[in-house]
Amino acid sequence: MLTTQQALIDEITSAFEGVERGNGVTLHEATVIDSYGSLEERAKARLQDTEKRWQDVPKQDIANVDAVLSFLDDEGFHYYIPAYVVWYLKNIDNAAIRSSNTFDSVVFHLTYNTEAGRESRFERLTKEQKRAIAHFLTFVAQREEAIDRKDYQLDMAEGGMTLEEIESTLRDYFAGNPTCLTKALAQYWNQFL
Repeated sequence: MLTTQQALIDEITSAFEGVERGNGVTLHEATVIDSYGSLEERAKARLQDTEKRWQDVPKQDIANVDAVLSFLDDEGFHYYIPAYVVWYLKNIDNAAIRSSNTFDSVVFHLTYNTEAGRESRFERLTKEQKRAIAHFLTFVAQREEAIDRKDYQLDMAEGGMTLEEIESTLRDYFAGNPTCLTKALAQYWNQFL
């Protein structure tokens, strides 16, 4: 059953309340790191990130600066990931910005490091925060499967398959072709549900 986007936003907001950036790498600093900038350039870029709460990270920065999640240290990642997740949930149906790479980047950075022994990026997260992220990833996985199912059903129906044949084919397909989301949930995130 799909959880509502607002319920997930509330859960993320509550779970990550009070998380501070501290000395973690900032968004603009991470952009400089990505561009192989100098320490001086990093320090100058860091001054651009003046917000004190992750809830105040400028939305246009999130929409336009997706690659930085790769260049944040663990402290910076812990601070910024709730901002990115909430942005994702608020904008998932916004056709005007659906082409933003941020959507894929958020999912990638929460699923890529879930193979055994590679979860260190998530060590700073509390159990409550991990549960909130697991709920978010479950929501995204269910939503994407529902969209794919609908598209496949239409194509197969147009091809002359019966409803029973379509359901059997889709059941087998989804069971045999787990997505990065379903793999990450099974390998790591489901333990927090």
